[in-house]
Amino acid sequence: MTLKYRYKDVPRSNKTSDKTPSIPMTLSGSATKFNFTVLIDSGADISAVPKYVAELLGLDISGEKEETFGIGGAVPAVESRMHVEFGKPHEKYSFDLPVKVILADCDFPPLIGRNVFFDKFVISFKQNEEKIELKAVTNNLQL
Repeated sequence: MTLKYRYKDVPRSNKTSDKTPSIPMTLSGSATKFNFTVLIDSGADISAVPKYVAELLGLDISGEKEETFGIGGAVPAVESRMHVEFGKPHEKYSFDLPVKVILADCDFPPLIGRNVFFDKFVISFKQNEEKIELKAVTNNLQL
């Protein structure tokens, strides 16, 4: 089956908004679960969350600090893991993902990069229709 989502309006810090390939997900760590609208980012190698999201979820951020690089340049980060759940009533998925916790003071929506997530789905970005479709790769997905 294929999950289909419309692009979501995401507010920007300059008081504008952009339609992005974002989907609703429940993210969790050791503390609790929270619902977020996460950006599915084909340009990102890794998934990332800001520090305040990691703290909210109870992610382990005690690891070794390192620099990670993105569109904004180099920022301090630490590797962790988070659990993701998403889908529709007829089709749900749940698994762990490696994630970089960005320790710099910044505000961005949680983003899901290619590492692990893109191995589990065939993902179609239909930019002209403002839609994203995810079809599970059944031999590479734990439900």
